[in-house]
Amino acid sequence: MNDHEHDTQATPEISVIIPAYNSARTLGLCLESVLRQRDSSAEIIVVDDGSTDSTLEVASAYPVKVVEMGDNRGPAAARNRGVEVACGELLLFVDSDVTLADGALARARRDMQEVGVDAVIGSYDDEPAHRSTLSLFKNLAHHHFHQRPNPEVTTFWGACGIIRRDRFLAVGGFDERIDGIEDVELGYRLAAAGAKIRIDPQLQVKHHKRWTFGGLLRTEIGLRAIPWGAALRRYGYLPRGLNFTRDQRLAALLAILLALSAAVSIFYPAAGLLALAFGAAAAWINRGLYGLFWRKGGVRLLVSGFLLQQFYYLYALFGLVLGLALIPSTSRARPLITTDRAA
Repeated sequence: MNDHEHDTQATPEISVIIPAYNSARTLGLCLESVLRQRDSSAEIIVVDDGSTDSTLEVASAYPVKVVEMGDNRGPAAARNRGVEVACGELLLFVDSDVTLADGALARARRDMQEVGVDAVIGSYDDEPAHRSTLSLFKNLAHHHFHQRPNPEVTTFWGACGIIRRDRFLAVGGFDERIDGIEDVELGYRLAAAGAKIRIDPQLQVKHHKRWTFGGLLRTEIGLRAIPWGAALRRYGYLPRGLNFTRDQRLAALLAILLALSAAVSIFYPAAGLLALAFGAAAAWINRGLYGLFWRKGGVRLLVSGFLLQQFYYLYALFGLVLGLALIPSTSRARPLITTDRAA
């Protein structure tokens, strides 16, 4: 691994850590959004995770610390490596395909001034960079569930999440054996250790990812739902809040009933009435989400978003069951990063 330091910060309060793999298209936007609001109390660290495009060259053009991993080891390892060279007492993790809203850095710092708070996560904004139906659906759904009223959660979010360094080190950092929900799994260990994690709906970032249908299924099933099943088996519960609330579990049940009754109605038309009833209940329980789809994309996004949300529940449950059935429970995660601060 090679490190290049482009600026020197005297004992910064906050370290912004950005893992980057083949992120040349978005990394510059990300860095510019952070640099616009950085002051002398913050340092920026980009960890190039073995990119094969010009990510390293893009990072090296900015006044930030650049760390080379050498080979691709995944976001968990890249974030851990960033922490090893970080000097701040607060660690703000930011994905390379997002841009910070104006004032987000100061807001994150203020959030951590609340007594007893160990970590804070943010949200995507409601104006994603890509306007395809699928990209709007994914980003707006994420935004909606991160705007819900209960501020206390038992998960972490690597795209925009800030945590006290000592808390992070005490639980061993990100588990480098996990790819996909390594931030969620960190939240499990933080919660088990008694950490207080809050969500600030106004701590926002803009997502610059363009979703495709194939990418959606690979990510949502292979990197999220199946690992969630493994985590459920390992820890015995799903995270609290966000899209794991009781109403969302009921919404998942309604999606199953809607799909079954719609399939049966092909052969028994009378079952269509049941499908209408289940569909109406599904629309009502997520009326806030579908209202957001309507405001941002009209009838087209409302209809497409409703159908995609039902599909989401089905494939998420499928992946969850696979994770429960196929992936063995593992022992407690070992410490994964050094606890000695890099000079």
